[in-house]
Amino acid sequence: MVQKEDIIKYTSTMFVEQGIKAVRMDDIAQELSISKRTLYELFGDKEELIYQSIRHYSESARIRRKKQIADIENALEIMVVNLRDMIDVAPIAGRMRRNMRRFYPTVYKRLEEDVQSKSYEDLEHWIETCVNNGYFEQSTNKVLVTKLLHHSVHGMLINALHEEAPSDELVEMVYYALLVFIRGLCTEEGKRIFDTCTAKYFNNI
Repeated sequence: MVQKEDIIKYTSTMFVEQGIKAVRMDDIAQELSISKRTLYELFGDKEELIYQSIRHYSESARIRRKKQIADIENALEIMVVNLRDMIDVAPIAGRMRRNMRRFYPTVYKRLEEDVQSKSYEDLEHWIETCVNNGYFEQSTNKVLVTKLLHHSVHGMLINALHEEAPSDELVEMVYYALLVFIRGLCTEEGKRIFDTCTAKYFNNI
């Protein structure tokens, strides 16, 4: 018997690779060699399965980022590594969000309130830590900076107006704009660390 957790994990991959609208409950049942009735008994409807699957995908991304920074002690470097990863996955996340908003608005709203709030909290924590550690100027408006970075990552690349995947040039522009902005927040010590991180993770973009 296929476990509920296994179904969520498998369908999250299907939704990411094939598109949320394209994957039917029949397709999932066939891929997992289970009855469609079993799917409905476990999840009630497709919307609940989408919600749990995409939430799993998002949480897996957060876990992956935690592993990437497990051996990093510097708060500014942690922030840079996480931002790079968030931008890297933004095109995929954007495509899924557009599909959900168009075809499954209820699921979209639930996920926005849940997943995006966690992303915002992460940014808020990194900025607060960088200010407290003396890497960002004490005058930094932490609330405004958090909003700006959050909307940059989750807005510029995944705006609903962009139906096609963002070009490499657009991704590079977002990288560059954010790096210049973040460096502008830095103290002299922060700039030294930030420049080292830029060379290490962005090839001096």
